[in-house]
Amino acid sequence: MGHERVGALPHSKRWRDIVAQMESYSGSAEELAALAASTLKNVRSRYRKLHVDDGVISSFQFLIALAKCASEGHRQSSSLLPTIDHDENPTPLRLVAELRTWVDAHRDSHEYAEIAKKASADAIMLWSDKHKMQPTLFSEEQDSKYVWQRADNGSGFCEVASLFFSKFTERYLNYFLEREASAVVANSTERDNLGFQLSEHHARVSRYAFETSRITQSFAAAWFNLHAQNEIPPKEKIESFLSRAFAKMEEDLLRETAK
Repeated sequence: MGHERVGALPHSKRWRDIVAQMESYSGSAEELAALAASTLKNVRSRYRKLHVDDGVISSFQFLIALAKCASEGHRQSSSLLPTIDHDENPTPLRLVAELRTWVDAHRDSHEYAEIAKKASADAIMLWSDKHKMQPTLFSEEQDSKYVWQRADNGSGFCEVASLFFSKFTERYLNYFLEREASAVVANSTERDNLGFQLSEHHARVSRYAFETSRITQSFAAAWFNLHAQNEIPPKEKIESFLSRAFAKMEEDLLRETAK
């Protein structure tokens, strides 16, 4: 994987500065810094476990299957792998429904599976919207095979993978930020203010999560070209990939904590 990116990628804004913008939260600067650090610590702790969870693995496996099943001449090699019939031109919402059915049948932790399903669903919707065909007199606006063939190579699939990791991280950042902050609010008025601040912060958190996920892109492209060129990789290879990818993002958050 000679072209795998190494080294840190810059964030447009530090995480602790994002948290410090919660102006109506009455905590001191020291408390806000502690809140920022504890949120990242909790997300990093999840990163260390996610790659072995069957719900997370099956969610990512489904995204690979979306690309591979769109390939001309693709033949499914095992009934243990997800099958998507793009010839029926399924809508993105139908694909999300199929994703949920697949993951629910192959999950361990309910928490991890729910986050993974939502992250994969976001990736499906965002990728489909970006690559949908423009309607013509002779074609429908949405052509599922056309859309997902664009992901059947390293340069395409690394974008899908980045969307998955970005949305995964975004959901956990929001969850732990709200949990940690709610634990120390003094009263109902402050809790209401906190809820408003968190909703206002979603766009900033989303951008931060996207920038964190970029560190996986080059690695994802190289991995896909090596292991998913001709088939959907077995579970063991997907688990190994997820282990490396989440470890890269954990390192990125650790650097952020140390700043």
